[in-house]
Amino acid sequence: MKKIITTFIFIFCVSLSFSQLISHTSVRVDDEERQGYLELEEFWSNVHDQAIKDGNAMGWMIWEFVYKDQEDSEGKPDFLIMNFFKDSLQKAKANNINWKDYAKKVYKGKLSKSKFEKKWNLPFGKRNFYELERLDNTYWQGGDLQKGMEITLNAFRALNEDYEDYEMKSFKKWHEKAILNGSRKWWEFNKILSSNVTTTSSVDGTPTHATIDMYGRKLSEDEEKEFWGDVTFQDRMMWKNGAASRELLGQYQLKLLMFR
Repeated sequence: MKKIITTFIFIFCVSLSFSQLISHTSVRVDDEERQGYLELEEFWSNVHDQAIKDGNAMGWMIWEFVYKDQEDSEGKPDFLIMNFFKDSLQKAKANNINWKDYAKKVYKGKLSKSKFEKKWNLPFGKRNFYELERLDNTYWQGGDLQKGMEITLNAFRALNEDYEDYEMKSFKKWHEKAILNGSRKWWEFNKILSSNVTTTSSVDGTPTHATIDMYGRKLSEDEEKEFWGDVTFQDRMMWKNGAASRELLGQYQLKLLMFR
């Protein structure tokens, strides 16, 4: 078990000596399909587990979107699937798999043909697909992955060619500073390579990048003053120009439900 947890921590804090590719799939389900959809993902969890063991992927996660109320959730996705790949070769390998045949092998001797078909045809939901490349991240301070841990996902549209540099050369410095005092546990910066929007999107516009934040403890008033105490004129100008280089299209809270 410890080895498995260590593997998944590595997914987050993977060395940037190579580019990690990530597939995001947002899923919207009707209320009456919710339990069936979760049963489907439980079924798929064992398939993804075997795919990771076979070297066809690095990891898999299911996140649930957390909303303030019913009105806030209107027209927005219910779940987010993340699939992690070491590189384009591993991703291409996964794309060439006949997943139904693969799943049948995983469940051979565990499910009858009729039960397998019933699981396979559980509610699938309405889906949008996004392919991302991780460009940068802080080091991981989130401890062991646990169901229920939360992240914030921000969808941005780049407004000029300098945006990526502002994220990686300016904003990241402050995320790392927050890591040191425990007010942040993780930050990553992703470029959206392509998208396939098959149902109405909850973002007003086409995102080009996405960040993920995991926050830590709340700072005291004195700690806040100390944190911001050494802000320079150059820092303020970098924030101002950096903010002008991007447009926030959407911000979401998510809770971890399943992972492999």
